[in-house]
Amino acid sequence: MRKFRKIILYDLKSKPLEKEFVDKLKEFAESVNVVFAKGEYLGALKLSDLEGADALITRLFDYYDDSLFKKSNLKYIGAMHTDISHFNISLLNKKRITLKNIPGYATEAVAELTISALLNISRQTHDAMNFVKKGNWGFEKFMGWELKEKTLGIIGLGRIGSKVAEIAQGFGMNIVCFSKERKPELERKGIKFLQLNDLLKQSDVVSLHCNLTDETKNILNKTNLKLMKQDSVLLNSARMELVNLEALYELCKQKRIFVWFDELQDKNWRDKFRKLDNVYLTPDYGWMTKEAQQRVREMTLDNIKSFLEGIKNQKID
Repeated sequence: MRKFRKIILYDLKSKPLEKEFVDKLKEFAESVNVVFAKGEYLGALKLSDLEGADALITRLFDYYDDSLFKKSNLKYIGAMHTDISHFNISLLNKKRITLKNIPGYATEAVAELTISALLNISRQTHDAMNFVKKGNWGFEKFMGWELKEKTLGIIGLGRIGSKVAEIAQGFGMNIVCFSKERKPELERKGIKFLQLNDLLKQSDVVSLHCNLTDETKNILNKTNLKLMKQDSVLLNSARMELVNLEALYELCKQKRIFVWFDELQDKNWRDKFRKLDNVYLTPDYGWMTKEAQQRVREMTLDNIKSFLEGIKNQKID
């Protein structure tokens, strides 16, 4: 099996990948260099970092300048995540650079967190726990509601959306969906397909699970967000750009709906939303389970091995 000349591993400084993983990377290259960033979306990777490299393994979401790929000698990019919307795919194709992502590694992790967030909202779990930790007692302010027979509207019925539907059905929820493709096998299991506006009108809970594309950007906008029921819930474990944040913020200020975001990357918007009692934010950690992280490491190494062996399975999923 041939090897890369040089692999650049683009990693997070505060929690770097373990030595065991880096050592396994070294089996596929003559040398491995690590470039650290203090966080995501900081543009820490420079063209000079890629000098002499023919492979890039990136753990981080970032804004990648086109010059990194126009002027480098990369042949392979391994993204240690599923979403590749931050790459210029047409440029990579033109430069004949193979990009491989890791589909499905965090399906269970993200789906379980989504349902966890819903339960937290429906039963005010986090607030109740903190209430008692502060030395208080009493149930009067924590009236909740049950998931059974409520309608969950899922936008995007891929791996994660389908898993959320499966779990929610276990709670006795009625599932409706809007997706770019009909899924007859899931519809036979009781999931009803609706047009987007009808889904928003009928759902007690709306959960976003679609990839970010030109078509899905602001799929929830100033007009259709107003169709959501009073006191309904919007769950978003996917990209923040799927929602018109200005319109959503106004609805939240009016106490119209409850909202959970896991990937509200923009600090200015985070600072605004976090001050609202009906908004729940988590720090982009849907993928952060032991099992998911083990899978992403194994799949990253398998992808590299397949590429070097010339196996033509490099379709982005």
